[in-house]
Amino acid sequence: MKKSYRKRYILFEIISDSDIGNDSVENAIKNSIKKLFGEFGLSEANPKLLRELSKNKVYTLQIDHKYIQKVKVAMASIIEINKKPVIFKTIKVYGTLKKIKEVIK
Repeated sequence: MKKSYRKRYILFEIISDSDIGNDSVENAIKNSIKKLFGEFGLSEANPKLLRELSKNKVYTLQIDHKYIQKVKVAMASIIEINKKPVIFKTIKVYGTLKKIKEVIK
């Protein structure tokens, strides 16, 4: 039986004095999820940073719908990336890419 995978998109902002690359952001999120919920939690949440919908310190993260709260907790627990202090601020969770594209324009 095939697992149902319903995607959700978290639009979030990183508040920081310095620019942080997309790869560093994605790695920090994945490491935080892995630390809090283990390898299984990471594979179930299936986080993917959508680079084409990320600009000006506002990012879009695609995840499984069942893991919205857990991923938000994992993101909130990140206090630094590359030894630079950061604050993750969730803007909104969306169900479709169409809505995200309207907001990011």
